[in-house]
This record gives sequence, structure tokens and C-alpha cells, in this order.
Amino acid sequence: MTHSIVLIHAVRSSRTMWAGQVRRLRKKGFEVHAPDLPGHGTRRGEPFTVDAALATIDAAVDACTEPPLLVGLSLGGYLTLHWAGRSADRLAGVVAADCTIVPGPALARLYGLWMTMKDWLPGDSDSRVERSFARRHSRKAARRYYGGGRAHGVVAAVVRAIGGIDLLADVAAISVPIIFVNGEHDPFRRHEALFLEAARDGELVVLEGAGHIANLSRPKRFTKILRRCAAGAPLPV
Repeated sequence: MTHSIVLIHAVRSSRTMWAGQVRRLRKKGFEVHAPDLPGHGTRRGEPFTVDAALATIDAAVDACTEPPLLVGLSLGGYLTLHWAGRSADRLAGVVAADCTIVPGPALARLYGLWMTMKDWLPGDSDSRVERSFARRHSRKAARRYYGGGRAHGVVAAVVRAIGGIDLLADVAAISVPIIFVNGEHDPFRRHEALFLEAARDGELVVLEGAGHIANLSRPKRFTKILRRCAAGAPLPV
């Protein structure tokens, strides 16, 4: 059981994507830290590197008054698993959301190309992408996801970094409980069975009706899962 939680955001977003979870968790008495990754939010303009991202997680964990629940989503989930594979003894547990696909160099490059193509279309790509996000989720979700600005210039570095990580080896090295949370319609669910098999102590929770950014698709249910994980309570598997 822990009252400390660290939240690591997705690519091109920032700490603002966690606004709903931060508010609800703090209202329940949790200590919550949600840093911006390098190249994102208040740190736009900084180069994104794995070392700098891991240092960011390191500092957030150090700032907690007790071993925290470390939570990451999408890019944040990959980084969370990679960090925890080295330092799980400093954690109470791990929640890895929307990141159960083994990227590999080729798949990572393909995903990076798809993300970059959105910027090649005519017009204001930031406004267009935000409107598209709002149609899939809600206007409030879009404001939260891009509340710190849409990070530019990070996709190539993120793709190189994530494509070179052996995530299943990281998962196998984690000694604390891992909860994998996936949206029902998330394409990143593709290898969730492999992640469960690799985990020493792993569970899977699928959020019905949710997409890739599950904390914004189903914010209240996602927050409830975090509270139950922090308390060590049973989860809906």
C-alpha cells in the first residue's frame, strides 16, 4: 500500500493529460507527481533522450515520501517499464497503460512515420490534430492532452529510443506487481499476452469502450484503478 503516485505522460502530450487523475487522487489524500518529459510541455525545446527521460522519472520517484506506484501510459508506459526493470526495489508497484505491443525497430519506425504524416498535411497541424482527438474522445480530453502544447521535434528521437528497448526483458526483471491497463479498442493491445507471460506478478485490466489514451477515454474508471492498485486491493481482471 502506498499514498504516493508518479504519472508519466504519452508522446507529444505533457503532464496536463493527467489533470483529472491528479485532482481526484489528491482529493483522496494521495501525493501525486506528474513531471514533463524532456521535449514536452514546459520542457519543449529540450532534446528527448532515454537517459534524460529516465532521469526525470528518477527525480519524481525521489521526490515521493514513500515508494510510489509508478504509472505510465503509451510512451510513458514504455519508459515506466524500462525504468522499473532497473529500479523496481524503489517502487510499491507499476501500472503500464496502453503499451502492450513489442515495438522493435521496424514497427517503431512505422508508427513514427504515421505520427509525422499528420504534420505534412496543409494547414495548422496542431489545430487539426486537436480537433481529431476531440472527435474521438471529447473537447475536454483534447484540451487536457494538448494543454501543455503539442510537442514537436521529438518523434524521431522517441522512435529510435523505444525501438531499441527490450521491453519483455524489462518486464521480466520487475519484482513488484505490474498492472497492465488497456483500452478495449487500443491497437497497442496486440502483444498483451506476451507481457503477462513475461511478468513475475502481472494482471491485465481492460477498460470497456476505451481507446488508446485510456485515462482520457474513461477518466473516472482509470482513476479508480489507480486507487485500488495503490491500496493493493483486488482489481476487475
